[in-house]
Amino acid sequence: MRRQLTYDKYQQMQVQTADKGNLLLMLYDALVVALKKAQLQLDNGTADRQEFSDQIFKSREIILELVGALDPNANQEMTESLQSLYDYFLWQISQAVTEKKSEPISDVIQHVTGLRQAWGQAVRENRAQQPNTQTGQPSNLRSQMGTIKA
Repeated sequence: MRRQLTYDKYQQMQVQTADKGNLLLMLYDALVVALKKAQLQLDNGTADRQEFSDQIFKSREIILELVGALDPNANQEMTESLQSLYDYFLWQISQAVTEKKSEPISDVIQHVTGLRQAWGQAVRENRAQQPNTQTGQPSNLRSQMGTIKA
């Protein structure tokens, strides 16, 4: 119990001190974990319905958070593409729930993993160009990514 509380505090501190790029990566990571847990419940013949529901709910909430982070005033084409992709993710998750099949979840995991890799590369490139972001100097990550609200 004490170990879990310590870990929860650590995670909370990570989120509170992360920059926008790292927050986005954390959301993608959490989405993949939740989807894999939900998929595991579907793949098990004796699925825990509550665990499955919890992970599906968590996945949807993360996707809605990603939608809410889109900035329509930035790169409009990219924002619209991501919005469509997130809508597709929500639809696929709904398909998995109604059909009780894990294939739609696998599809979403594959797409999210690709997005996570692409954004991870953008974050790394931004850090290489802006080595002093930890010292309070402004970062151009927002202009590079073009879709995250301030």
